[in-house]
Amino acid sequence: MKKLAPKNTATVVALSGDLGAGKTTFVQALGKELDITETMQSPTYVLMKKYQIANNNYQTLVHIDAYRLNNAEEFAALKPEQFLQDLKALVVVEWPERVGNALPKADLTLNFSSENAAEGERFVEMQK
Repeated sequence: MKKLAPKNTATVVALSGDLGAGKTTFVQALGKELDITETMQSPTYVLMKKYQIANNNYQTLVHIDAYRLNNAEEFAALKPEQFLQDLKALVVVEWPERVGNALPKADLTLNFSSENAAEGERFVEMQK
């Protein structure tokens, strides 16, 4: 898989899939790979969490769970201009479809599914 390289704005990764399909578990594994040592919990109720990372490409992982948002206006309350313009930010958004066009086109989209999967197994489809 080609590495995501930083650009002049944040790198956006969109995660789609049903409840329980493995989106948050994926972000936790990503954080571990980026050497984030603090406990990463789902931001379902707080909507967004930021983690500092010591990586050559990125300095911040922004994890957003948009499940409880209903539109782009509610997403605007998170002040996305502050992190979407940060070229050292890796922004991972669960449920991106909930915020409409408020997000720029994702650099990578992952679709998660547990349908017809064995227990503990998930299917992930990648789109660029």
